[in-house]
Amino acid sequence: MHRMALRLLIAALVLASGFTLRVAWEQLSDPSTTNGDAWLVLLVLVGIVVAVVWLARRFSGPKTPTAQELARRFEMVGEMSGPQFEAFVADLFRAMGHRATVLGGAGDQGVDVIVGWQGERVAVQCKNYKRAVGNKPVQEVYAGARHHRCAQAWVVAPLGYTKGAHELARSTGVSLFDSNSIAQWIRQVDKLEKQREEVNQRHPEPSRTGTEHGANEEAIWEARKRSSWRPHPDDPT
Repeated sequence: MHRMALRLLIAALVLASGFTLRVAWEQLSDPSTTNGDAWLVLLVLVGIVVAVVWLARRFSGPKTPTAQELARRFEMVGEMSGPQFEAFVADLFRAMGHRATVLGGAGDQGVDVIVGWQGERVAVQCKNYKRAVGNKPVQEVYAGARHHRCAQAWVVAPLGYTKGAHELARSTGVSLFDSNSIAQWIRQVDKLEKQREEVNQRHPEPSRTGTEHGANEEAIWEARKRSSWRPHPDDPT
């Protein structure tokens, strides 16, 4: 939906809510009005307010290009294949500033992506099922995390989890993430991108020669790897 059309729709709903509020006040002030009529008007008013809040949240969306692209891809998550969803999750973690390596395929031992998260290796299994995820992915990523020497085990599944999966995750320490988590991560990417833009505007990077700039970038990258990544022989190069 176009932003201007959205603003006009919200404005119309706000005007309608004001009119409805006025009618409700007149109804309540009129001794001849029945309680049923007054409550009906109030319910209509509540419905309009809920609609305005829902539209504002649904269509406000991210503002930065990276977050917008991730949000666009997330809207198509139901049409993604397994490997496409794994790549999407890895790109999302990278956009948040974490190193992510896609494993996938035979021999992954139940781990689709390994993420460097706050100095620890995290084993992530991605399940883009058409229904809630059961126990099996929790079992697989729990074992796979130990095989890949990861400190944490996560499952990412947009449509959520069964009661049994939640119970098993609690007892094994596996973290479960759903569509709400993905939306929150995209908002985090949007926030980080805005912060980077503000920093770049306040402190423009000084010009450097290509060789010097490349050497500095490589040194920074190597330092990040040493501080947040512990390689494993099974990780792909």
